[in-house]
Amino acid sequence: MENDNSKAAAILRQRSLLFWLDLSQKKPKTTARFYENTVIQEKFQTTDAMESKFRFDNWESPVGIYDHVVIRGTDVRVLEIEYSKE
Repeated sequence: MENDNSKAAAILRQRSLLFWLDLSQKKPKTTARFYENTVIQEKFQTTDAMESKFRFDNWESPVGIYDHVVIRGTDVRVLEIEYSKE
């Protein structure tokens, strides 16, 4: 039973890594929803290996546009990604 669980965990981890790799290559437009109703639009760049930090380009915030930012995953409630398989 434990062997089945580790195989399933390995498959899920691989799928997760392939998903983030695909996003890093496509760099889709993304909307990030933070706590306290802050909404930011940006272009997704990449995430770290633990999926705890995200890098974005063209960060459009209420106080201006930033070329590059890195945000903590714990600060984000929702990421809405304009994703297509093409």
